Amino acid sequence: MLNKMDFHLKIGLKLHSTNIELIPDALTLKKEGFFEYVELYIIPGSYKKTINHWEGLHVPFVIHAPHSYHGINLAQSGKWETNLKNFNEARLFADDLYSSIIILHSGNNGFIDETIRQIKLLNESRIILENKPKIGLNDEMCIGWSPFEFHRFADAGVLYDGMALDFGHAVYAARSLGVDAVEIVNEFMTFNPKIFHLSDGNSFSEKDVHLNFGAGDFRIKEFLSVIPDNGLLTIETPCIQSRYLNNFIDNVSFLRNISCQKT
Repeated sequence: MLNKMDFHLKIGLKLHSTNIELIPDALTLKKEGFFEYVELYIIPGSYKKTINHWEGLHVPFVIHAPHSYHGINLAQSGKWETNLKNFNEARLFADDLYSSIIILHSGNNGFIDETIRQIKLLNESRIILENKPKIGLNDEMCIGWSPFEFHRFADAGVLYDGMALDFGHAVYAARSLGVDAVEIVNEFMTFNPKIFHLSDGNSFSEKDVHLNFGAGDFRIKEFLSVIPDNGLLTIETPCIQSRYLNNFIDNVSFLRNISCQKT
């Protein structure tokens, strides 16, 4: 199922909602053609102070709701009120920035049935679930890491319009399962991904490691080849404070160069 390489993709710049100091540089890069959209990860409590700044950027947006490190864990029933509050803030960003996608993680150290229940309660058709590694950075057990669990989501009716396919997370899940990463990627492709995440990493790890392109051992070109023409690809390479946008330029250039290489 890994297709012939074709680099006709829409590149996304990943920023946090609090990164308003990077907006002028981002606008310059947009004008120079380095990206087509911003994927905005929402830091809880940032809406009132930042929304006017993001509205002024005048670019397409994809919204990423907070995950468990910032207050949303759908797998635990005791977190429901906090989950709803923080998700509603992400929903406000999506409304004001005209995003048709709200990326959501499905939680950890809990139960998939609880995740499904809470997603239904959120009553939001723009939700796109992202696949996870099996094991989190703090050894938590993630929900939504395997294709089997995504079949559960699909059967429950909470894969509203596809999924967010994170290639790195798929690699780490493959390591946990003891199978080839391509096998997992191909299975996830059956769920009609609407957006893709990519960084480099260590395929011998079960934990999420985000590296700049060329610094790891991921089969980047093979991953790019499964993305359809005009697919949304958010670059999730490391954010180094003083060089973040320079790093982004370097990583976009890497992808463009590798896409031109003959197999």
